[in-house]
Amino acid sequence: MVDACDGEVRKKKMMADADRVEFGNHLAKLVADNHWTAAEFAREASKRFRGRSDFRRCDILLYMRGVQFPDRPHLKAICEALGVEENALGTEVHVGLKH
Repeated sequence: MVDACDGEVRKKKMMADADRVEFGNHLAKLVADNHWTAAEFAREASKRFRGRSDFRRCDILLYMRGVQFPDRPHLKAICEALGVEENALGTEVHVGLKH
């Protein structure tokens, strides 16, 4: 027997998974539109990141594949590098979510 709470948790997880994939697809398209590889884009985003470490190619690939969603500082750097607002990447559902 499935508890109603379990069903809601699964539904939210599936939505979060789909949202990460949607974000990744938007990101991949914008990176490709700029004719960047993941490594080139990681370097561009790193120039705008105000954190302890730079972006790595593998970070960008995880975002593009919908495996992870960037935290707020990484997301800001990604948007600055692409010259887009956060909503252009379909991120309004992710505010406050952890990856």
